[in-house]
Amino acid sequence: MSQIDYQPGVLQPDRLEQINQRITAAQVLSAHSAERVTIVAVTKSFSVAALTSGYQAGQRIFGESRVQEAAEKLPQFPNRDQCQVRLIGHLQSNKSHKALELLDLIESVDSLKLLNRLDRQAGELGKRMPVYLQVNSGRDPAKSGFDPDDLDQHIATLAAVENLEIAGLMTIAPLTRDEQRLRETFALTRQLQRALVKEIPTCRDLSMGMSGDFEIAVEEGATHVRLGSLLYGPRPGT
Repeated sequence: MSQIDYQPGVLQPDRLEQINQRITAAQVLSAHSAERVTIVAVTKSFSVAALTSGYQAGQRIFGESRVQEAAEKLPQFPNRDQCQVRLIGHLQSNKSHKALELLDLIESVDSLKLLNRLDRQAGELGKRMPVYLQVNSGRDPAKSGFDPDDLDQHIATLAAVENLEIAGLMTIAPLTRDEQRLRETFALTRQLQRALVKEIPTCRDLSMGMSGDFEIAVEEGATHVRLGSLLYGPRPGT
């Protein structure tokens, strides 16, 4: 595969095409892979040019990690109404109302307390918001998320939300090069989703895999992969 030079913070069509080819190649390697895998282009820490160049390259789903940063950038993005912008980073409770106003999907619902807060606030806004439950499938003490062993105990509470749609699960794999550990993390998340969708039929998506491990995630059933540096190059200050 030929190499494409990065223009930092700019998404080039050839780069996007190369990554889609790698996703397709990973899909054919496993019976667990999803029929369709969608890229979430992670634009955190980049300027609005990351969004506009992404749109011009054909990308339509973007991920931001901080509510305040998204609030500053999105009004400058001329194609905002034609794209979906998700929150993929940790959501502080005091930013939840703004996140509901500003974004189209929240991937990082990591507790029942946050779930219930968002449900109440979405009702106040007259909005139905799709969300993913963040699961700590790697059992990493440094990461937040639902304990995979406890998720089935929360079925009744999850199913009772009125203004949120539980649309899938999200996980962040441990920072490791141990392929077996990564594969186990992603496989467990897939198993949790397949069990949960029997009780909550809207829970169909699996957001897992980032620039360093997305092909393993695809093999293990990811429907969405969150890619930043692989698409845009190193972030400012890294």
